[in-house]
Amino acid sequence: MRKLILTLLAFVPLAFAQTQTFTYTYTGLPLPIYPDNWNTIGVIRIFVGNSIQISKVTASVQVQYSGVGDLNVYMYSAVGTRTKLLERNCGSLANIDTIFDDSAPTKFADSCPTSRGSYRGNEPLANSNNQNAFGNWRLAVENNGSGNTGSVTGFSITITGTALGPPAIGPNTIVSTSSFLPGLAAPGDQISLFGVNLGPTTGVRSDTTTTLPTTLSGTTVTFDGVAAPIYYVSNNVVAVQAPTSLTTGGTTQIQVKNSSGSSLAIPLIASTANPGIFTYEAGGGGQAKATNQDGSPNGDGSIFGTDKPAAAGSFISVYATGLGAVTPPVAAGAVSPTSPLSPTVSPVTAYIAGRAATVTFAGLAPGTIGVYQVNLIVPLTAPSGTDRLVLYVNGIGSQTGATIQVQ
Repeated sequence: MRKLILTLLAFVPLAFAQTQTFTYTYTGLPLPIYPDNWNTIGVIRIFVGNSIQISKVTASVQVQYSGVGDLNVYMYSAVGTRTKLLERNCGSLANIDTIFDDSAPTKFADSCPTSRGSYRGNEPLANSNNQNAFGNWRLAVENNGSGNTGSVTGFSITITGTALGPPAIGPNTIVSTSSFLPGLAAPGDQISLFGVNLGPTTGVRSDTTTTLPTTLSGTTVTFDGVAAPIYYVSNNVVAVQAPTSLTTGGTTQIQVKNSSGSSLAIPLIASTANPGIFTYEAGGGGQAKATNQDGSPNGDGSIFGTDKPAAAGSFISVYATGLGAVTPPVAAGAVSPTSPLSPTVSPVTAYIAGRAATVTFAGLAPGTIGVYQVNLIVPLTAPSGTDRLVLYVNGIGSQTGATIQVQ
């Protein structure tokens, strides 16, 4: 049976330095370990923001659990290489408090230590040597043996290697600019790439009143070799519009190039749609950027002072990305015209507080680049207050954290 994934995330600030050893520590809440029959795998993520060619990795793991022999403990590198640290070893041993180190004299599974020390895992951490450390590292802990519970109370990794100069992006650091969800890109979508050595230290924005350039401050981003229009570039972030010619149904290879060299080509699923709603909060949660029927911004009065809820039955306009192909088409990087309008090829549906909202128009917002406008009617049955708003295209939903205010 496929198990659900419970994830906790640790953020480490992006940086680039010539220092050759870095330690990254998870500082969030303890990660619960649930009974086997819950079918839940717990995952802690640590984001490594340095571009390093790895020569050695050690991992410090602390677990409070009675009967370690129930557990599978795996670590995944930034590029997804799995290393088995433990796999149902050590029977009734209580707790784990160890540093997994390839240079340790014995395996944890052979010693089953009752006190802290350094031990080898079931597989060598050298599995990730010569990879780039940049990206999300994961520790996965699965109860695969009993109804016991426990928690992962500590996780850190120490990485030694050579600092790299070329641009670096990772498979988990390419997201929708609006929703911040990873994994997909649609034709004409707005995509943000987080990394290191991507561009100048001081960020540079393009003029969005005219056609976007495909090279900005010496940085180019390609999708399958096709240069993408660029909104913004800095050392750690590049925001682009995916080519409207993107072939869907497979993957597209994304690469960053500048005077320092080229990043690895990172595969991303090329989808017909990747809906995301713009919100005022970074990360895609909270109040959606929406306009009420009378032209006022939607909100609870705390954003501009002039923002207010929408009446049930009234129209609102919501702004989004990733709604897919439009007709007539508008070239990537070009400003959307006022006339003729370019509605989406695929129907867009909307739900407010779980109630279907009638969509009267979905297409490119005039005068913008790569921004979609969805006009919809607030359902008469929508409850007053903060309501969740979700858009769907071809069965693909937007983020679940976007909200609007209803009277």
